[in-house]
Amino acid sequence: MKKVFSVLFRVSISIALLVILFQKIDYKSTFKVIAQIEPVYLSLAVAIFFVLKILVIYRWKILLDAQEVDVPLKRMVSSFCGGDFLNLFLPSTIGGDIARSIDLGMHTKRHNVIAASVLLDRLSGFAGVVLVALVSLIFGYRLFLDQPSVYLVVFIFTGILGGLLLFIFHKGIYNRLNRFAIPKNKNAPGPGAMAGLKDKIMKLHSEMHFFRSRPQVLYLNLLCSVLIQLGCALVSYFLLLSLHAGIRIIYPLVFTPITIIITTLPISIGGLGLRDVSSIFFYGKAGVAKDAALAQSLLSFAIMAAFSFLSGIIYVSTLHNRRLQPDQTVAGS
Repeated sequence: MKKVFSVLFRVSISIALLVILFQKIDYKSTFKVIAQIEPVYLSLAVAIFFVLKILVIYRWKILLDAQEVDVPLKRMVSSFCGGDFLNLFLPSTIGGDIARSIDLGMHTKRHNVIAASVLLDRLSGFAGVVLVALVSLIFGYRLFLDQPSVYLVVFIFTGILGGLLLFIFHKGIYNRLNRFAIPKNKNAPGPGAMAGLKDKIMKLHSEMHFFRSRPQVLYLNLLCSVLIQLGCALVSYFLLLSLHAGIRIIYPLVFTPITIIITTLPISIGGLGLRDVSSIFFYGKAGVAKDAALAQSLLSFAIMAAFSFLSGIIYVSTLHNRRLQPDQTVAGS
């Protein structure tokens, strides 16, 4: 019942946000803008998105190879596709990350290693988002002098990123926070459960902290993340151009990372609604008409959904090659 309620809640949020938007915006005008789309720019956006999917898979593979996870590329891609598809229905990208962690963990029997690779992969993506937004904001600061909300959002994300990096890669800070969050109190209720949780956190942190001795892996992973975020900004830019919305590239370089982070909040389906509100709000500051900004957001979701459904097809088509044997099922349960 909790799962059903969670899904219904996110669907309700997405529908409510879209209803509010279409009450404030002439939906006929939005669809008219989409009907006049320029196919060349749309094709460029789709092509770039396809390349980005490949780059995201490669970014995860870098981490798995560094941890010497012996898994066929086809099997890894299948797990990734399963998570990518489930991202449309589970809480934000977190649900999809959990799904691919469990799926590949059951295959390799190295659950902590796989979970650590997925978490670092997600952290690397977040770092790429923040870096692209921050650097773009620095170079284009004159365009945002009258928009303090943009500075506030980017600086908050930068602070969060810094805190996460210190927690993972600074042993002293990690130990202090770990003792504070889960104190060693044998008289506390449920000490066994607390001890078990602490043990799992320590093992997971150890697997992630391992990469501190592999800086070249982290740098390559971060480079992939920056390229991915630059590509996402280009997708937004070409979609806006396809809708005949003249805009400088600097705006998508700042606004796209912010929108991506906002849509990861686990309160809607695939970010639908949140993405639209964010796009209208931020691109409105760049002079883009509301109907064009909404059209760009809807097209972005349509492209993402199409690729996610394609991932679902790939995942389902490989199920017959991945059936667990009875003894494997027991071991993985």
